[in-house]
Amino acid sequence: MWKSTISSCAVAALTVFSPIATAQSGVMPMWDDDISEGAAEPRAPVEWDLTKLYPSVEAWDEARLKVIDDLAPIAAGADTFEPSASALADLMESSSAVAREALRVGTYANLDGDTDLRDGERQARRGQSAAMFSQYGQAVAWISPMVQSLGEDQVEAWIAAEPRLEKHAFGLRETLRMAPHTLSPEGEELMAAASVALGGAQRIYSQLKNSDIPWPTITLSTGEEVRLDSAGYVKARAAPNREDRVEVFKAFYDTYEQFGSSLGEALNSQVQRQVFNASQRNYDSALEAALADDNIPREVYDTLLAEVNAALPTLHRYFELRARILGVEHFAFHDIYPNLVETDQVFDLERSAQIAAAASLEFGNDYVERICLAMSGDWQHAYPSQGKRSGAYMSGSVYDVGPFVLLNHQDTYDSASTFIHEWGHAMHTILANDEQPFETARYSIFIAETAAITKEVLAQERMLDAATTDEERLFFLGYALEQMRGTYFRQTQFAEFEAAIHEEVENGGSLTGDRLTEIYRDIFDRYYGVEEGVTVVPENYNYEWAYIPHFFFDFYVYQYSTSLAAAVYFADEIRAGDEAATQAYLEMLEAGGSGHPYDLKLKAGLDMASPAPYRAVEARMNRIMDEIEAILDRRDSGEAAPARTIVPLPDACGAGDS
Repeated sequence: MWKSTISSCAVAALTVFSPIATAQSGVMPMWDDDISEGAAEPRAPVEWDLTKLYPSVEAWDEARLKVIDDLAPIAAGADTFEPSASALADLMESSSAVAREALRVGTYANLDGDTDLRDGERQARRGQSAAMFSQYGQAVAWISPMVQSLGEDQVEAWIAAEPRLEKHAFGLRETLRMAPHTLSPEGEELMAAASVALGGAQRIYSQLKNSDIPWPTITLSTGEEVRLDSAGYVKARAAPNREDRVEVFKAFYDTYEQFGSSLGEALNSQVQRQVFNASQRNYDSALEAALADDNIPREVYDTLLAEVNAALPTLHRYFELRARILGVEHFAFHDIYPNLVETDQVFDLERSAQIAAAASLEFGNDYVERICLAMSGDWQHAYPSQGKRSGAYMSGSVYDVGPFVLLNHQDTYDSASTFIHEWGHAMHTILANDEQPFETARYSIFIAETAAITKEVLAQERMLDAATTDEERLFFLGYALEQMRGTYFRQTQFAEFEAAIHEEVENGGSLTGDRLTEIYRDIFDRYYGVEEGVTVVPENYNYEWAYIPHFFFDFYVYQYSTSLAAAVYFADEIRAGDEAATQAYLEMLEAGGSGHPYDLKLKAGLDMASPAPYRAVEARMNRIMDEIEAILDRRDSGEAAPARTIVPLPDACGAGDS
């Protein structure tokens, strides 16, 4: 019989399988490559086929109940486990098998629920799934403290002696690493039992935003009526008519202001939860706790914020350039989103898939064939509808089925870029699952976003290669600039806000809708150069914090910024034809969660704690602005554009073209 005599931590890195990590995270992003049922020719499916997971709701419920039944012998091990290499291998295998099926159950409930958040039965299944993960957490709460009580020498000896422990080795070592932040088995069981209640803030926020808030409908100058929910706002905020944009922003953020108190309480509850969890696990701050999961050095976060703040003059240069192109005297935040140059090109699902495949050519024929096959299957839910979750994601928590992609496609290049981004995630998973077992296939967001954004950058370069006129080139150059603003500067702005609101609570303060708006305003004004007269930001726009769902996902956003910096670095090397660098990049993706993500990038040649990758983004942004200004100067003077080689966009998924 085993009994705990120490207090230790149940948190393990989410990049690998761990009983406690799985219980705490629920259905975390992890995708797979079971795509053999796709059509032979590329097509554009509109809705995913969830019968690939379970043939019916009844079958799903049977699987859920079986997961719960299978937890009983694992939970009983708290009183019956007799430590040995063989017994530890049996325990890890059984808990891994249950987790694998639990993730399948949770994925079905979440994907089905996200297609219509208004459907009470679907949301009830999502709740049942969350309760199942809570039960899982309670059942396995004793395992990490037990492993830690064995000590490093014993665990390493058993790993060497028992072949079945090889695929669990990294997870076991992560459990040992997290020992200073582990609670007693009783404490871990209590934290797991409280996970559903403590996780209510995000669910309340999502329900308010996607279902309960009565979003206004406005009529644009074109006569088009637009319902300003999140999907409608994203489309309408880029309206070419400035008066339309002003009305869109005012109506949208006036609505958020009306619900500011409730949304503020939801975000306050989320921050309080993270601060509570960090303190209970002996961390100095919620940020330290968030970085610890993936063993990310604090220097990465600090260097990012420092380098971005130092580069704000480059961001302000972009705003001034944008004002010149749009012919706006007093540039305002509602002038951020319209295209610098309009295009009549339509980027439907088929065209988006063509671009995604073309952006994959540097990775070789096998990679291209696989992405073409994946995109041709019934794996995506493509178009917006009332009640559907806003935004986009790629889900693949099911190891042997997937990937599943949720989109809200609008046939714009922005939608095409999102399509490319999500399928970049999918291909990352395909590579990782080919090379890794379930236990080390699940990778960190710190790596995942790099894979997705690298594909976006490569796609931008393909479109620039194919541009036939200065106007086309301006469109794609402008899009590249806007991505750097939105993914690098803007996400770092969010990361700074997220750090500030957690520090506010950690220092004894409280967060209300008004206080959140005040903190947001101070950061917003600095990034957009309000005091310098660069940008006008009307007061109600400072409720933008309420629009950002990522604040409910625990210091998530900084990884977009770091990932864009890494993507620029890797894309430059890949485009330059550096075969060794390309291979190192692919090996980083194939590694999945078999190592710490910072170390995996370091092995691929990039130190994310150094200023170099961030300064590369600033340099790229200035190079693009130099070219745009040169085009504008030529246009103003009537000078002809210089001759250049045009490379048409290949049909990489076409017969014989890959």
